[in-house]
Amino acid sequence: MAGRLVNALGAASRTAEAFSDLATLRHMLRFEAALAHATASAGLVPKKHAAVIEKACDAKLYDPVPLAEAARRTATLTVPVVKALTAEVKKRSTDAAAYVHWGATSQDVLDCAMVLQLGEALPPLLKDLQLIVDALAKLAKKHRTTTMLGRTLLQPATPLALGQKIAGWASDIDRARRRLAASFAETQIVQFGGASGSLSALGKKAEPVMKVLAERLELALPPGPWFTQRVRVAALAQDIALVCGALGKAARDISLMMQVEVGEASEPSGPGRGGSSTMPHKRNPVGAALTLAAANRAPHLAATIVSGMVQEHERALGGWQSEWPTLAALCETLGSAVEAMLEVATGLVIDADAIQANMDATEAAVFAERATFLLAEKIGKEKAHALVEQALAKGGSFIEALGQLKKELSDQTTLLGYSPQFVDRLLADLKRK
Repeated sequence: MAGRLVNALGAASRTAEAFSDLATLRHMLRFEAALAHATASAGLVPKKHAAVIEKACDAKLYDPVPLAEAARRTATLTVPVVKALTAEVKKRSTDAAAYVHWGATSQDVLDCAMVLQLGEALPPLLKDLQLIVDALAKLAKKHRTTTMLGRTLLQPATPLALGQKIAGWASDIDRARRRLAASFAETQIVQFGGASGSLSALGKKAEPVMKVLAERLELALPPGPWFTQRVRVAALAQDIALVCGALGKAARDISLMMQVEVGEASEPSGPGRGGSSTMPHKRNPVGAALTLAAANRAPHLAATIVSGMVQEHERALGGWQSEWPTLAALCETLGSAVEAMLEVATGLVIDADAIQANMDATEAAVFAERATFLLAEKIGKEKAHALVEQALAKGGSFIEALGQLKKELSDQTTLLGYSPQFVDRLLADLKRK
């Protein structure tokens, strides 16, 4: 397993903690404690024994190193954890040890632990995503009529409002955030099916045990076990990748705008932020870099989850086992992107003078489309197109070459077209969600 140094650029510490060894044991043992309580409430386990089991479900009592080594010999972490828990209970009560893990199977424990880890990791990220959207929306409103070069195929195109570009970022990030919130909610369900999904070991007490178990874990109770029905998990993985991609789009634009020869935007500064190991003058787009790294990783991690959906019969061999570590890496990747982009979005600096200078550097050639349509109203589109091409061929200032249109072409309100209204529409749409 990669250490913190190798994974420093791939995971935010807060998100990584949700999938740490201690957190993993804590959630697995939380399931075992809840199961003991549920089976005791149904009269299957003596309540005094359930109390002993619950006291032994303290993650700090267990060493993860031998548990991890033993897991590779059984292809499941549950077996060594349950053995260790049973041994711990036995220290307190031999009789109680006989009731550990009553009626459950390995995947019940691991799927519930995974779901609980998601419940710890994702809600803070969803809140931070909302903060990112809010920060970008505020910036978009501020620059509702700031005219900038539009760029297509990495070349100057027609002008548009900077606010439209930023509102576009916010809109797509918010759309991906809402999808993620919905798919995350669908994962917050208990997994409990016993050996093959029938809960036959619990007999007629299966229903009350399921209900109490779900209540204790604060998870919803689905219609049935989902051992090999993994659409919920796959949908979550895909939506995480979409969020990373939406954040990456903003990061890509910002990094291009930060190029010194463009100079239209800059990430927030700070001690050591964006520095180089050899070049003191550097101010690298580190937030964008971390976000783009996540956007590159996430689709492939999500693809692993999706490819593992084709699982055999009632319990899977290989596909399911690949899921948990991949989903953990995917959540850590998302955490890295969100943390990085939150800092960028809330501190992004816009250089309006540089934006105008880049407009001026085109010698007004970017007004050619507007000029063509203005002329077309009087002389027809074909003649207008030819006239504009002649003016462009002369070089120098395009506006001077078409002097009779100078007033109309320099009208900033007309130049922006519908762009400010698109800003309004995008921001209004964000408010409705």
